[in-house]
Amino acid sequence: YFLTVLCAERVGQMTKTYNDIDAVTRLLEEAKRDLELAARIGQSLLKKNKSLTERNEFLEEQVDHIREEVSQLRHELSMKDELLQFYTSAAEESEPESVCSTPLKRNESSSSVQNYFHLDSLQKKLKDLEEENVVLRSEACQLKTETITYEEKEQQLVNDCVKELRDANIQIANISEELAKKTEDAARQQEEITHLLSQIVDLQKKAKACAVENEELVQHLGAAKDAQRQLTAELRELEDKYAECMEMLHEAQEELKNLRNKTMPNAISRRYHSLGLFPMDSLAAEIEGSMRKELHLDEPDSPDFAHQRRVFETVRNVNQVVKQRSMTPSPMNIPGSNQSSAMNSLISSCVSTPRSSFYGGDISNMMIDNKTNSIILETESDNGNEDRLKKPGTPGTPGSSDLETALRRLSLRRENYLSERKFFEEEQERKLRELAEKGELHSGSVTPTESIMSLGTHSRFSEFTGYSGMSISSRSYLPEKLQIVKPLEG
Repeated sequence: YFLTVLCAERVGQMTKTYNDIDAVTRLLEEAKRDLELAARIGQSLLKKNKSLTERNEFLEEQVDHIREEVSQLRHELSMKDELLQFYTSAAEESEPESVCSTPLKRNESSSSVQNYFHLDSLQKKLKDLEEENVVLRSEACQLKTETITYEEKEQQLVNDCVKELRDANIQIANISEELAKKTEDAARQQEEITHLLSQIVDLQKKAKACAVENEELVQHLGAAKDAQRQLTAELRELEDKYAECMEMLHEAQEELKNLRNKTMPNAISRRYHSLGLFPMDSLAAEIEGSMRKELHLDEPDSPDFAHQRRVFETVRNVNQVVKQRSMTPSPMNIPGSNQSSAMNSLISSCVSTPRSSFYGGDISNMMIDNKTNSIILETESDNGNEDRLKKPGTPGTPGSSDLETALRRLSLRRENYLSERKFFEEEQERKLRELAEKGELHSGSVTPTESIMSLGTHSRFSEFTGYSGMSISSRSYLPEKLQIVKPLEG
């Protein structure tokens, strides 16, 4: 009963602490001690059972011995009973003879008295033996009942021990299964822990790599910010220079207008187009003005001609130098930016783009582009000496200056190209509308003299500019004002 209660308590504790490995281990140790205690109790019960068995055998031997004695006593009693019956029958036979015969002798009477006393003693012994036999039988019955009781108790004790051992074996099997499951769970958890530790190590390595990369990016960002601040300062300087250049341009335009008014005081009022000087009143005045300009530019000693030639030579030299500098590779590796290939493609696109520094405009437009190119060239020459002392790959190196130059050049070209394209598109549409309106009013063919004059003027203007091939190929519609010559009126 004690073992049953203890095992039931252990099972309850195991169900409560199923997920605790230490508690399960402790319960298993307690169960092991309980099993050892149960084994010891079983051994003591077996020893007690053995002693009871030996005592039972001894008692059975005593019972057998007593039964033999009883049977022997019964045999003696039966012999004595037979002897007694024989004596009694002999005595009854002798009594009628004594009554019928003569008075007996004295010796015969004395022998009969002795026999009578002997019979009394035998009867007493017989009674004593019968009483002793009854006592022995009662004792034998009592021993038999005690033996049966002890056997029943022994059997019950053996059955209880066997049942407890069976229950203990079942509990041991269950505990063994649970221990195996716990062992498998522990192994699986150990594998998961190892896997998680490896993941933690990998994540730590990634975190370190990300930290290093972050530091590099922070350094690159700082360098980029420094470069941006430097570029912003240079851009402000260039804006200031550009404002000065614009002022110089306006002054040059004013001087040019004054020179034109001095050289041609009697000329009629004219308007300036992007391809030369064209009068506003009539076609004849336009042709006359163009011829006068051609004759005026043919004079080698003219200061205007010499000034314009110097301007065009400067433009040509600047374009050649810019092309050579743009085609040579320059270090443009700003820290933290992978833009070398992009900027090389940008410079190559700048080289492959037709130059818009001179689009056949008037002298004022040419002077704008020439002054900007000269300013760029001066800034490049000023930065050249500093670039020789610097190493490539750091902020403020020749790569950054080339980048700034390319960006400025691209912005200027883009602005010039868009403005001139818009102007020429509007001019072409206006010319087409005028031609469509005037085509209905006037008809006729072009005279040879006028066509020769117009072509001569155009060829002379092309020689004057030095860009006739580019201007004709890119803007074939520009010379229409001189090619289409209307007949004179009056």
